[in-house]
Amino acid sequence: MFFAWLVTADALTPLPDNSPSFFSGEWAGTGEQGTYCYLNLSADGWGWVLIDGGAGDWLGARMQWRNRQQALQVEKIIPLPTSTQLRVMPLGKFVLGSGFNQSLMLTWNEQSGGCQLQKIETTARHLIRARSAIESLLQRERMR
Repeated sequence: MFFAWLVTADALTPLPDNSPSFFSGEWAGTGEQGTYCYLNLSADGWGWVLIDGGAGDWLGARMQWRNRQQALQVEKIIPLPTSTQLRVMPLGKFVLGSGFNQSLMLTWNEQSGGCQLQKIETTARHLIRARSAIESLLQRERMR
């Protein structure tokens, strides 16, 4: 007699991650005309948003956020108070969208093209790999 065991297999695609660690950390990126954007998202669900439009003045806000099945959801925006000494202006509204390959898109008004953001640690790893590749190419070139 021949017996076959039926085995059920779990899906190969992991379930969406709802943990805060999926988005927590530092994010940075650029946009049109020298715009620089920075996010600092803490695992406690709070974070900072800073936008430099290219002139050295910051638009800023605190925010409460959460990970909703690998989509960053902003729960609350608290504009930073105006500070002429720190060159900070309040940021009253913005939209954060999850992008491809763990990137975020930050927009704050219709005129801005927004910023594409990546985790700083991810960018640092890419930078190390790129530098290593160039160094390897230079070593090969020296050997010729």
